[in-house]
Amino acid sequence: MTVLKNALAVNDGKAVVISIKREWLAKIMSGEKTLEVRKSRPWEISFPFAVFCYETKANGEKLSGMADKFIRESCIDIAALFEYGNKTGMLYGWNISNVRKLSLPMRQLHLKRAPQSWQYINLNADDIESVAAAIE
Repeated sequence: MTVLKNALAVNDGKAVVISIKREWLAKIMSGEKTLEVRKSRPWEISFPFAVFCYETKANGEKLSGMADKFIRESCIDIAALFEYGNKTGMLYGWNISNVRKLSLPMRQLHLKRAPQSWQYINLNADDIESVAAAIE
């Protein structure tokens, strides 16, 4: 079973879609960026979980005690991390691994629009096969 199919099976077809800028997606795809920093994390899903990245048109761990790891693995400097997390007081690091490019329109993931930050999606068995087939 592939990593993707396993992650979807563990979560009964539930996955996450995130919106991400081109510069960060390029770093993820190259393997340079291995930690995605967000102000929240999915609570209704188990690890490992599948994350689909939606590239926007514009070109989980607490920060305290983890600043070096966040700076190194997220490719974000300390000032930007503090500015980003200033309102919530909490940032989560999503570890990134097994990255593959997926060429599917949003409607095939049952999305009407790109998520503001991230959102859950539910995929049935046919959807999972379509997604697996579309991975480059």
